[in-house]
Amino acid sequence: MPKSNIRNLPFQYSIGITWSAISSGKPSFRYSQTKYFFDSKGPMMFHVHEESYFFAIGYLNSKVTEYFLTFLSPTLDYRLGQIQKLPFIDEEVVSRIELQRILTLVSQTLDTSKKEWNQYEESIDFYKHPLLTHIADDKQTEVGGRLENAFAIWKTEAQDRFDQLKANEEELNRIFIDLYGLNDELTPEVEDKEVSVRRADEERDIKSLLSYFIGLVFGRYSLDTPGLAYAGGEWNTDKYQKFVPNKDNLLLLNDDRYFDDDRDIMNRFRTFLAVTFGEEHVQENMDYIAYVIGKKADNSEQAIRKYFVDDFFKDHKKGYQKRPIYWEFNSGKQNGLKALMYLHRYDEGELAMMRTDYMYPLQSRYEERIEKLQQWVQDESVTKTKKQLEKKLKHVTQQLKELKQYDPIVRHVADQRINLDLDDGVLVNYEKLQDGNKILSKI
Repeated sequence: MPKSNIRNLPFQYSIGITWSAISSGKPSFRYSQTKYFFDSKGPMMFHVHEESYFFAIGYLNSKVTEYFLTFLSPTLDYRLGQIQKLPFIDEEVVSRIELQRILTLVSQTLDTSKKEWNQYEESIDFYKHPLLTHIADDKQTEVGGRLENAFAIWKTEAQDRFDQLKANEEELNRIFIDLYGLNDELTPEVEDKEVSVRRADEERDIKSLLSYFIGLVFGRYSLDTPGLAYAGGEWNTDKYQKFVPNKDNLLLLNDDRYFDDDRDIMNRFRTFLAVTFGEEHVQENMDYIAYVIGKKADNSEQAIRKYFVDDFFKDHKKGYQKRPIYWEFNSGKQNGLKALMYLHRYDEGELAMMRTDYMYPLQSRYEERIEKLQQWVQDESVTKTKKQLEKKLKHVTQQLKELKQYDPIVRHVADQRINLDLDDGVLVNYEKLQDGNKILSKI
């Protein structure tokens, strides 16, 4: 727009306290360091002293501020004008002991919250998956190669962190309620649902480990390098020693085992478990994961495979707010071809490679499986078993048909050798790659 401009430019990227101007619940004030822009929907306040930020954010997130805002902003519209009307006690009139206690509590709370958030891969400062934290440190014996034990340790740590943060928030409430003389109006207690850090959740945390595994397969993460190992730029093989990413930027999500190499997701997953928790515990850990994710199947491998085929991409796009970094090629309802690729490793030859090295070999595997199933159906005399084989035969035949129908669509897009620009964002690139066709799962 001709008259558009960035306001308060000298303050952009500055340390400050920000919040959402419009909220469906009580306001949440956040300490923002020098990484983000702000605007009218996410205003920001500033001070010259860091200690004053800690004092202010302790007050602003207390029950006292929540109480005042019920009068100043009953419509849940927390714009700058309403926040400016809050009665604010200058820290200079607070006793040195009380002030130091506030600063210590706020500092601890901010540090704890930051560390907790950075244990989830949605954080830009994600460091390492928490279930892998103790597989090689002083708690290694306690883990004993068992993922279930690693989760139990994580659960205790998460609960301790939750309890400490809740205690800190209640003590801050108590201090500010006393400072403002509101003991007859307010109590310091905080409900569990209001505590900002999360407790452990077995299903969520095991699924997040599966997501981390996908990142390892594509080289986004590394067991040897904390944080992001690759998100574009120059590829460095030295970063990957314990678990080497796939050479190709592709991973098949077949509903059965058709390959015994890096193309098959469960082959890679078994390798991942062997490297992290030990070869002798692979099956035990597979059984635990299958139990937690709750997919019905004949065995643990099939249950985990079924999760990757049916649900992984749904969970991934939800976690990344419909801006997925792993894209899913999808031939249709029969899952004739489902495969993941990592956006940051894409190049214009990706689809041609997928056709020659994955789709054509998979077509051959389907044809071989169909031939075997036809023979088994013919030889089977038990009615129940024969019907099961016929059902399987029908399914694989439909998958083969779907794959053959998908191939010319992929070939058309492959011939375009489409180049993506990461600066354009996920949505633009997602549509650009499909070139008017439907080769990717819907987001």
